[in-house]
Amino acid sequence: MKKLYISVLLIFILSVIAFIGSFVYLDKENHKSYYYTINLDGHDIGTVTIDRFVTEDKLVYKSVSKIPFAELFTESKSRIDLDKDYVLNSYAKEMVGNGVTEFLYIEKVKNAASFLVRFDSEFAYLENIPIKRAVFIFEKESPLTYLPLLKNYDFQKGRSQGFNVLVCSSPSPLPPMKKSISLTSIKDEYLKIESRKIKTENLLLKMKNYPQVCIWVAKSDRSLIKIEIPEEGLRITRSFSPRELEAKEFVLDSGDYISKNITFAGKKVLLSGTLTIPKREGKSPAVLLVWGDGPQNRQYQGFFECIADYLSRNGFCVLRFDKRGVGASGGDASSHTNSDEIKDVSAALDYLAGQPEVDLKNIAIISHSEGALYALNAATDKDIVRALIIMAPSIYLGPGDEHIEALTRLAALYKWSEDYLKLAIKCRQETEYKVKNSKHNWAYILWKLCFVKKMKDELAENPMDIVKQTKIPVFILQGKEDEDSVMEYASTLDKALEDSGNSSRVLTYYGYLGRFFGKKINDGIHRIHYEADKEVLENMKNWLNNNLVKAASPSQQAVEAPAQMNPTPFAIKGSENTR
Repeated sequence: MKKLYISVLLIFILSVIAFIGSFVYLDKENHKSYYYTINLDGHDIGTVTIDRFVTEDKLVYKSVSKIPFAELFTESKSRIDLDKDYVLNSYAKEMVGNGVTEFLYIEKVKNAASFLVRFDSEFAYLENIPIKRAVFIFEKESPLTYLPLLKNYDFQKGRSQGFNVLVCSSPSPLPPMKKSISLTSIKDEYLKIESRKIKTENLLLKMKNYPQVCIWVAKSDRSLIKIEIPEEGLRITRSFSPRELEAKEFVLDSGDYISKNITFAGKKVLLSGTLTIPKREGKSPAVLLVWGDGPQNRQYQGFFECIADYLSRNGFCVLRFDKRGVGASGGDASSHTNSDEIKDVSAALDYLAGQPEVDLKNIAIISHSEGALYALNAATDKDIVRALIIMAPSIYLGPGDEHIEALTRLAALYKWSEDYLKLAIKCRQETEYKVKNSKHNWAYILWKLCFVKKMKDELAENPMDIVKQTKIPVFILQGKEDEDSVMEYASTLDKALEDSGNSSRVLTYYGYLGRFFGKKINDGIHRIHYEADKEVLENMKNWLNNNLVKAASPSQQAVEAPAQMNPTPFAIKGSENTR
């Protein structure tokens, strides 16, 4: 009898173990994790973890990307929801940069999709975009978006197979672009991944006006092993365990000047920045640096670090600071207006002017992109500003709708179809309608809370009024290789200053430079950053010395330009100096 009890007990225990084991097996079948490493130009810059979940009626793909080397957005979280037939239900993506979160959301209902993106303190949305039922989300840098496509590729059939996709460019005020892509299996190939040798199948992904993408999947389970985009120097490779990468912030300190971390009071917030002071007796001319759009800190992707270092080595005090809600500055980056930014810039000028090392007759502002508007307003409001440098200005002064003009230029630059240009214009118009008809500063759009006041204020602003009041010397710089700015804005601003009677202005084009007037540096040690062109730095220093009320004398300047720069002759006056 005792043996019988023991036998029954053993059977019961084995049954429990088998029951639990079945759940573990099902969990492994229904939940899989994949790890990837992102390599750019030969340097590992980030990692991706992807989780795939399967239920009776839904498939969910999630990913977390950590890219500590990225110049702005260092983390992102994405989620794709599909039904059991791999039909898209929704796509959500959050991106984090310098502590600020921006997001993209796409929701599909039947044969239409609704789109919302929130960036900085603005947003864009469009509802009921007609799409085909079988459509996939695609972002060429996101391995998450490749998995559903590969799951639907018929490897038995092989050859070229087509798919309808929505291509996202987030964070961006543009709606997803409807495209067709083809996947073509071309050969089998062995790849060595870490210590493993894996037999793979190599496919090519092609899309009109897009770089060619090479994909490798494992022959054993069709899992994604590798993605390469040779034209962009990008490689995403499977790893078999999580990795941690760490990047250093790009910081310059030559020892030729004093660097101080400081705080000052902005509009209802405490702002943080860095003040650099030349090591010399007496007072020095001073410059305030003003960033463009996005969650920018005082380094401004390394660009302001280079400018501050160069000018401080050449006798200038320089102040730069984190935007409100960014880095060490207080406030909320998702709910500020242009007025808030202008008042923060004015507060920074007050702080700079209050420093004992600063010569009040020698204060200038250097601005970039969207910062042109903030700088012009602050310079008009504060008579202590004696000179203004505006780099790649993003300020619209022409007739008609600014945004439609900009979209038309983008369409020509990137070869958009006529249908997509119409869709982008419709997106802008519906977003503007939502802003104009909102009674409050915030509004729920597609069940997401969006800040409305900044865009509402922008619709009522007329930047030309500020430009007409600008009588101090102005130096405008524009790179001819700048694909992110509307190049005509620089000449339009110069013409507006001329028409308002400002004869102390210079417009200089640099035919070999882009938006950040220098090289993008990816060294595998620091966050990807921009190293400002030495000739541009030299020209700005010379112009400041010639246009401030009391220029720093040559004997006071700490360091001259390196001999290898070979600066070209520089025009001090005139409407245009083309390089």
